[in-house]
Parts: sequence; structure tokens; C-alpha cells
Amino acid sequence: MTEFDDPWLVDAMWRATDLTRAYLSQNRAQVEACLAGLDTGRLERVLAWLVLDHDEFFDRLGEPSMAVREIDAAAALSPMENEFATTAAVRRVSARETGLAAAVGDLALPEQVHAISVCTVVMALEALGRVRALEEIDAKAVEYERMGYPRPYPVT
Repeated sequence: MTEFDDPWLVDAMWRATDLTRAYLSQNRAQVEACLAGLDTGRLERVLAWLVLDHDEFFDRLGEPSMAVREIDAAAALSPMENEFATTAAVRRVSARETGLAAAVGDLALPEQVHAISVCTVVMALEALGRVRALEEIDAKAVEYERMGYPRPYPVT
């Protein structure tokens, strides 16, 4: 049995990918829909996958700058109750006050999920631009399906 035989891990993989895409495409409704109704265990899995995606992106691109205007614009798409904490955490990372793990360490789980997503998206926007970043996330989704991991839920 591999980790990808775990349906909850496959679900987390897709939700992390879809959340990143929702932020990149500036789709506030989809940002909220990606995590709607998830319990703590499922949110933790999504967070873990987002951290892996962030770290892979960071390793590949180095440390792209993160413009405050991009942070504010992306964080404004997160649910209202998470927006301030998300913005503050990612701004601390951008200003190099602290690393990402420390910046999100004291946040509630949903805020951590959104902060990691926003940080990754802003890095992608700065390094690749919106069109290329969306192409990359779409290619990742195609690869998941090619590997035999179809999306376990309908896309709205």
C-alpha cells in the first residue's frame, strides 16, 4: 500500500491544488468551497500537502520577492475571518522578519492553510506571472489524473 492508496491523502492533494488554483484565478467562492465542511484531520492533511507544494516551489525558484500589493490582493480572497491573520503572517515572511513556519505557527488551522496558500501563490505570481502559474497548476492536475488519481469530488 502506498500513501496514494489513502483516499484522504488524494483528497488533500486535490484540495490543496484546487485551493492554489482558486487563489491564482482570483475566485473567492472557489477559495471558500475548497475547504468547506472539512474536519480538523482533513484540514491538517491539506495543510501538509500545501507545505510540500510550497517547499517544492521554493526549492525550484529560490526565494522570489513578494510584493505587498500582491499579498494584500491574494489574502483579500480568503474568508473574511482569516484575512487579517493571513495578510499579517505573509507580510512578516515577505519582510524577512521570520520564516514561514514561525509566521504561521501561532495561527489557527484554517488561517495556516490560507497563509501557506497565499504565500505560495504570491511567490508564483512574482516568479512566473498569473498565466504561467495557472498553466503550471493545470499541468499538475492533468498529471494527477494521468497517474490514476482522479479528483474525488465535483468541481463547482
